[in-house]
Amino acid sequence: RSFFHWVTRVFWGKQVEPSTYRWTGALFLRGLALVYLVAFISLIPQIIGLIGEHGILPARDYLETIRSEFGSNRYSIFPTLAWLNSSDAFIRAMCWGGAALAVALLIGIAPIPVAAALYLLYLSMNIVGQAFLSFQWDALLLEAGFAAILLAPSGLWPRYTAEPPKISRWVLRLLIFRLMLESGAVKLLSGDPTWRGLTALNFHYETQPLPTPLAWYAHKLPEALQKFSVGAVFFVELAVPFLFFMPRRLRIIGAWSTIVFQLIIAATGNYTFFNLLTIVLCIPLFDDQHFGRSSPLPL
Repeated sequence: RSFFHWVTRVFWGKQVEPSTYRWTGALFLRGLALVYLVAFISLIPQIIGLIGEHGILPARDYLETIRSEFGSNRYSIFPTLAWLNSSDAFIRAMCWGGAALAVALLIGIAPIPVAAALYLLYLSMNIVGQAFLSFQWDALLLEAGFAAILLAPSGLWPRYTAEPPKISRWVLRLLIFRLMLESGAVKLLSGDPTWRGLTALNFHYETQPLPTPLAWYAHKLPEALQKFSVGAVFFVELAVPFLFFMPRRLRIIGAWSTIVFQLIIAATGNYTFFNLLTIVLCIPLFDDQHFGRSSPLPL
């Protein structure tokens, strides 16, 4: 009996009580709203130059090509509101509408319909954005946005008094698990000898798309430390994700390890909202008790 008491304290903590996720659920939705806001606001000044009527890859021409090749099936294969109107004004309006809805979700207004509308708007932009919105973080935002619909509470201005559905927590847990595990697996399966030889970071900082000022200093680190860093990357991406399904304390350790890892990446390279979104996906791994919250917060 004393042994299992020790095991319980190690893996679950001193105070064993059922975990609640009302506060972390509300925090996750606010974090996702912030990511949506960054995504839509960043599109506003550049979207017309990219896919506008006289842009690099005009949305109107793209949709016309789809229309001729897929006929009536185009609506289900390429679902986008741009089928209604692909003018510059409408595309810009979708971006501004997405930003406004993100603010509404941030405030906590009608989470379910607002989350659904945000998903629809970003899906619409993703379809007509073509190469400019086909990055990993764009697909990840859509997946997280759909999962948010399952987690969001009903009501016009809910107080988060009810526990979010368990299925929504597991969907988000599986999403962050898959993201991190695949990030490590793809490095090994790529066949790139620099990853297997632990030398990838010897040149990563100077060849990444948008290095930050700190990347210069990271590039100058000793080679032994660079190799150790690659090993740490594999540990965080291939081993830590399994902690997401472990008892409470191990799960929290896994979440914090992933958050610190993402902050280090963001400090040395600009990957738009990718790191922020990954951190937000870690929030459902925590419970209210970890943040000292045992009652719902009127967020």
